[in-house]
Amino acid sequence: MFLKSLRNKWKQYRSMRAVAPSENDKVLSDSQVEQYLLHFFKNLENERCSNAKTSDPWEAPKLTIEEQYIQYKRNLRVMKECVGFTTERKPSLIPGGGTGVFVTEGEVPQGTVVSMYPGTIYRPGEPVLLQSLANPFIFRCIDAVLLDGNDKNISKFIYKSCGQRDRHGPYLTCDLTWVTPNPVNPLAVGQYVNNQSKQFPANVAYQEFDIPLEFPFHLRKYIPNINYSSSIQDGLTEQRLTRVVVLVSLRRIEQGEELFSSYFTVVH
Repeated sequence: MFLKSLRNKWKQYRSMRAVAPSENDKVLSDSQVEQYLLHFFKNLENERCSNAKTSDPWEAPKLTIEEQYIQYKRNLRVMKECVGFTTERKPSLIPGGGTGVFVTEGEVPQGTVVSMYPGTIYRPGEPVLLQSLANPFIFRCIDAVLLDGNDKNISKFIYKSCGQRDRHGPYLTCDLTWVTPNPVNPLAVGQYVNNQSKQFPANVAYQEFDIPLEFPFHLRKYIPNINYSSSIQDGLTEQRLTRVVVLVSLRRIEQGEELFSSYFTVVH
């Protein structure tokens, strides 16, 4: 009975949707998503290099709250210059909806990556039961891969631990700052996009994408996802792709609008 109760609670709090697996059913092709992320990450990296004398933004615990905020605002400016809009977390328009994500500057064209769903990646069979309890940020992909986008409690510590585990010396392979109020990658707020309603129809759709192995190593520190299991198995390095989920605009979204998705989105 206890395990049955835990399973029921897990089902209650996880976010699920169904997506046709065909590449033709995606709003954007995988190559378009990859080129978009490359372009955006390169601009963030150029900004970081141009301010090389400042503290490293990934060493967030060593930065003051004010320094983290300044870095965040600087990267929002990069986002505006790079893609023409910015998105930020604010109180939702839905009564009792908690935090939502809004377009705070510019306009989002139709068919554009607006946000990324951050979190720890769990493959089928990997332990996620305890993390899923009372956790509304568990996202289930079409192939049963789960993303835990909770930036608090045990989920936060697991993500940071896995991210530090997989770093190569001083070089990170994922973004550790999305669990803070001031993420280095401003796209990494997609877990706070609220579900649609009759009053607020969906204006974005989820789309899965596996980061290719040849993705530039120095830009991986902007990816807000990490695999739960180590890539080193039995002393051998296993090449494992990093799953990301992007949110793509279904129509033009104007400044001031809140983003709304469907947890049961079907992409045609």
